[in-house]
Amino acid sequence: MDLGKIKKLQAQNFRNLSSSVFEFNSGINCIFGQNGNGKTNLLEAVYLLTNKKSFRKNTGFSQMIDIEGGQPQIILQSVFEKENDLSSYSLRITENLEERFLNNTPEKTKTPSASVFINPFDSYTFHTSSTFRRQWMDSHIGLIDREYRQILGRFLKSMRFRNSVLGMGGKNESTQLRAIDEQVSEYSSILTEKRYDFLNQLNKFITPTFKAIFAEENTLQMNLDSIFTHWDAKKIFDFYRHQESADIKAQMTQVGIHRDDFIFTFNGLNAFEFCSLGQQKMAFLSLIFAYIELFRYKFSSYPIVLIDDVSGELDSRRWKNLIEYLETKNFQVLITTANENFGKELERIPNSKKFFIEHGGLKTPG
Repeated sequence: MDLGKIKKLQAQNFRNLSSSVFEFNSGINCIFGQNGNGKTNLLEAVYLLTNKKSFRKNTGFSQMIDIEGGQPQIILQSVFEKENDLSSYSLRITENLEERFLNNTPEKTKTPSASVFINPFDSYTFHTSSTFRRQWMDSHIGLIDREYRQILGRFLKSMRFRNSVLGMGGKNESTQLRAIDEQVSEYSSILTEKRYDFLNQLNKFITPTFKAIFAEENTLQMNLDSIFTHWDAKKIFDFYRHQESADIKAQMTQVGIHRDDFIFTFNGLNAFEFCSLGQQKMAFLSLIFAYIELFRYKFSSYPIVLIDDVSGELDSRRWKNLIEYLETKNFQVLITTANENFGKELERIPNSKKFFIEHGGLKTPG
């Protein structure tokens, strides 16, 4: 990926966004408007262009298209800029087809940049749901490690097949499982090591990031909870042989990296069990910005940072700290708010650009 910054965006038939042309600057872009007017939809359009998927769960063409648009297609057109070089990038989605074009040439694999979406409401789910934590980690590791993303896809396919064999039963069940488990064990060993290495790198950034944003001395760390840590493929395969009869009886795979967990600690204690909601939200935001710093370390450039309204999730002192932190960074930010006081703080940011959205379009150019 070239990691350019988005310069222009125009949407057709995407949710409630009008055909307004949004022109962004390379720094902080503040998006104002009342709830329901399209602020989050604008962030979603940028995310969809850069990450090839929506940040919303279970979202497909029928959920994204503007049913009042009159045409059975969604079109997103954009311009990205990197070191004064401009690239056009467009996306066309219909019920049965998705096409992407980079400089008017069909493009299936590359995007001109990457983006990270920050929704403070995710903090509670992150701290309370092991499934959400695992999916969040898998998604973000995959964004910086293409091999991880590819092997994870193969692993999940093999695991679905394994569970289908367990569910069917039959005299050849054991023979089939042995063949499947050779693949499952290999994938499990690789993915576990990649998760472990990722956390080692990420943990170098979390505590310093927390201090930089919130000016508080605390130690934060993310740990992998897996029995397969540092196991090679043979040891994992032997484990599944020992586990086979129990899995056959249960008709499902009871242990595996698809059930592993990630434990977030705050001063050595489980963040969910021992932190206040405010501390949990600060920890979650620090985790995401630490990931953004790791991303820069990997690619020598920042992703686009998309922040959906944080003002309701942090008190005034903490979101003022966050704004001061954003001012010190060199990444492109699109940040939304419907909060008048938070909006006034954003408007004070030097050289920031302001957008006012109403009914999916620009009310007043920034």
